[in-house]
Amino acid sequence: MDAPPAGRGGPLLLSCTAGSVWITREGEPDDVVLEAGASYGGEGRGLLVVEALEPAQIAVAAGEAKRTVRAAMERGRAALAKARGSWLVLLSLAALYLIWGSTYLAVSIALETMPPFLLAGVRFVTAGALLYGALRLRGVPRPTLRQWGAAARVGVLLLVFGNGLVVVSQQWVSSGVAAVVVSTMPLWLALFSTARGARAAGAPEVSRGEWIGLLVGFAGAALLHVGGDLHAAHVGALLIVLAPVSWALGSLYSRSLPLPEGPMAVAAEMLAAGPVMLAISALTGEHLAAPPSARSLLALGYMTVFGSIVALSAYTFLLRNTRPAIATSYAYVNPIVAIALGILLGGERASATTWAAAAIVGAGVIIISKSR
Repeated sequence: MDAPPAGRGGPLLLSCTAGSVWITREGEPDDVVLEAGASYGGEGRGLLVVEALEPAQIAVAAGEAKRTVRAAMERGRAALAKARGSWLVLLSLAALYLIWGSTYLAVSIALETMPPFLLAGVRFVTAGALLYGALRLRGVPRPTLRQWGAAARVGVLLLVFGNGLVVVSQQWVSSGVAAVVVSTMPLWLALFSTARGARAAGAPEVSRGEWIGLLVGFAGAALLHVGGDLHAAHVGALLIVLAPVSWALGSLYSRSLPLPEGPMAVAAEMLAAGPVMLAISALTGEHLAAPPSARSLLALGYMTVFGSIVALSAYTFLLRNTRPAIATSYAYVNPIVAIALGILLGGERASATTWAAAAIVGAGVIIISKSR
């Protein structure tokens, strides 16, 4: 290009396809040198002068600059949304690891002066009402009748049986032992998912790694039941074995049922499960022998706000936005947190068998996660 073209106009995209060119524009303080493969876009107006520094070729596309800027902005927004999603996943995992790991100790403290189903019922009715009220004030629509039915089914599986049986069993077993038993939940979830997929046409076969993970995990659970602290506990403590089974079923069905969107699903599940727990409490004759202690009430408040509203919302978010292996990864972190807090703050003891069972179950869960 021998002569410097000049032009006036609006949006454009100028591309240098060979050589190099010098660009200056009226009203802009700095000049621009374009090498081959580079582009110049502008929205401003004014005299534009392009001069070849060596034999060069350029392509000018008027009107493309606006679309280029818009595309760049869209890419920026997408990157910000992805980063925000990553932070939400990390914060949700941290909530599950730390909060749910500490609620086992909180349950033990609350049980000192409160019966189990009354404790759990008050917890979920209060948490559900608080969350539901806050969401309605923000303009979130109330669940439909169909969504209430789905929330009731999931709430009964997750909370009445999944959580309620854990609370009942912690009358006789330590918080660490309870956490180890509950940590088998991903194994049950993998087993149920495999059985469900086997009935579907064209479902992939179960890998050898998945079978190894299941066998290793259940071997750890068997060690706890046969030779560990659970074996020596009250017969009622064996109800805890059913808790992770029920939680796995609830987690599996929650992915396909027509639940309300976002945190409203958590609120509806708690409002559906809480009254059921209070009814069980009344039918079994639970009552307060004396007013709950301040220590128990503080533990109940912690479980209501953090264990129910914060952590359960985080779990629901992870179930709907990540792979099940990520959402259920709390299962092999919670036992370590629960055992450590039980020893440091609760005066509990953990036998070598309990630690070994926790390690074996965690290894099984990790093997399954890697295999999937």
